[in-house]
Amino acid sequence: MPTSRMFAEQLETKRVSVLIVAPNQLVRAGVRTLVDGQLQIEIAGAVAGYAEAAAAIRRGGIEVLLVDTGLGRGIVDLVRVRDSTGSQSVSVVVLVTGDVPTVTELREYVAAGVDGIVSTAEDIAAILPAIRTGQAPGGWISPTLGAEILRYEPPALTEEPPVLRAAHELVTPSEHEVLRLVADGHTDREIASRLHRSERVVKFHVSNLLAKLQARNRAHVVKLALRTGLLPAACPCGQAKGVRTTRVAR
Repeated sequence: MPTSRMFAEQLETKRVSVLIVAPNQLVRAGVRTLVDGQLQIEIAGAVAGYAEAAAAIRRGGIEVLLVDTGLGRGIVDLVRVRDSTGSQSVSVVVLVTGDVPTVTELREYVAAGVDGIVSTAEDIAAILPAIRTGQAPGGWISPTLGAEILRYEPPALTEEPPVLRAAHELVTPSEHEVLRLVADGHTDREIASRLHRSERVVKFHVSNLLAKLQARNRAHVVKLALRTGLLPAACPCGQAKGVRTTRVAR
């Protein structure tokens, strides 16, 4: 990626129109102080939120949006507005003024298509090249933040056993009825009474559930059913009067 000095030389004759976007008034004032009066920088204004910034993109006349990370998901949304309105000449530069975003968030900004990410935690002079390089191919990522992105290794995914992935296809409607009552803590006899079936049939269904989900016991089968979505996460287990709740090991 080209250096800030190279871009500074290339853009020496360009005057960049910048709109500051930050929810916090103090941040807006502070950022304005940092960049106002800098060579070749023109502050077009400072707004608090997504709607005002999106309107500015649509109106035109803005070359750089300098967006504070306090805007959260609005940053990605502004990139989408820029792309959907054919305003690719507008560069979206992310400004880290507070806590450093997680690596996942930084990568999301890059994937969305921001033109730069800069942190005020570094030399203030780095902000100027970051804004300017928003006008040039390749963009700019603050060296510290860039290093974090490059060093990041996503956690290894633990793949579910095939039997769990196919749980919805394996379990029959009758077994699912029994499963819900097992999760509510009912005994086989109670389940048989509720479903108007013989206790022998209920025991057969429970045995099938244990085998199909490869569960060790009733509590384990409920835990696996929750994990695979066979039972809702907000299962109303044990809330009925007099129901004994099956405790699921964590």
